[in-house]
This record gives sequence, C-alpha cells and structure tokens, in this order.
Amino acid sequence: MGLELYAKVEELFLDKEAAHILWGKFIEVLKKYEINEVLDIGCGSGDFCLMAKEEGINVFGIDLSENQIKKAIKKGCDCEAVNVCGLNKSFESAVAIFDVINYMNAEELKRFFSCVKKRIEKYFIFDINTLYAMEELAVGTLKAEDENRFSVLYSEFENDKLITEITLFEKKNDECYVKSQKSIIQYFHTLPEIEKISGMKLKEVIPISLYGSEEAEKLIVVMEK
Repeated sequence: MGLELYAKVEELFLDKEAAHILWGKFIEVLKKYEINEVLDIGCGSGDFCLMAKEEGINVFGIDLSENQIKKAIKKGCDCEAVNVCGLNKSFESAVAIFDVINYMNAEELKRFFSCVKKRIEKYFIFDINTLYAMEELAVGTLKAEDENRFSVLYSEFENDKLITEITLFEKKNDECYVKSQKSIIQYFHTLPEIEKISGMKLKEVIPISLYGSEEAEKLIVVMEK
C-alpha cells in the first residue's frame, strides 16, 4: 500500500517548521470554537496529539498505519489503528490534518464524511491543498536520506490528480539495500464540491501559507454538523 510506504519515509520529508505552523493554526481554531475534546483522524505519529494535550485539549487519534500508531503510542498518545468507519466511539468534534482529505476521491469522501458525521456532535475541521499548491509547488523531485535510508519522491499533477511515486532504499545488516516502490494519489477538490459531498454546513475557511508564498497553499475548513 502506497500510504504505508509513505509513512515509512514521511519523517525524512516532513518540514517540521511548516508542520508546527499548521498544527498551531488548528489549535487556534479549536480554542476559538471552545472545543475541548477532539478525534484526530489520520493522526500519524502523534505530534499534533502532543501539542493539543499541552494546550489542555483531549485528543484520541486514529490512523490506518499500524506503524504510525505504534510511534504515537510510544509518545504517550491515546490512539488506535482503525478506519473512522470502523470506530465505535463518539466525540465532540474531529480534525483531519495534513492532506487527509486530498488522499480520497469523491466517492471515498462521500463515505468518509458519512462516517465522520456519525462520530461527532459539533464540528469537523480539516485542511485541503489549494490548486496552486498541487499544480505549482508539489510537482517535481525530492530526495532525502539518513544513515540507513535513501528516498526519492517524484510527483506529477494532471487531471486534478497529484501522483507521487515513492522509492525507498533501506540498508540491511549485510550492508545491502532493499528497494521498495509504490505510488500515492492526491485529488484536488474545490470547496463547493466538498460542501456538497459532506452534507455539512460550511462555517469558516481560513487560508494558510506555510512556506512564505503570496498565495495560500492550504485552506483550513470548519464544517458544522
């Protein structure tokens, strides 16, 4: 699965400074709407969970990657490897941070929002990538490495799809490298499309620039059940 492979290399490519800006903006929104309990959908390795807990917000995280959940649990996060549609708990509100929505096509989003609405009482807050981010900033090649890994991301945007090919070389005990290669797809969605699919009320849209661009790379979207 491409997302599972991406989870293995994410920390190599994640811009921590940009991530903290985005996580901080989500904290501001949660405080603005006086949200004290939140379901973090696609929680990853738990960094947002820790930041939110420091601000007095109770977080329960879920992610499809068991490896990411193991990392989050080690950090002290309350979380579970489960799809939101398989969850049997309810929460005041929910968040989905860093491209979670963009990894789903229209049909997948329809089912996803249906499941989210069953699990929340008030708000669903998430970010989406702008066309500028996907068409201009995300395309091309990125390389990163550490002592035991070397990885390359190659991305192309066409027909409202950002296709990223992930190549990872991992060093083994015998000093040889094992190659893994998968692709992941992100889908561009307009706000009217998302509002229609969600069946929820659009409460607020907050443009965010994480890398100093004049144009927003992301939109934080607040939906009300």
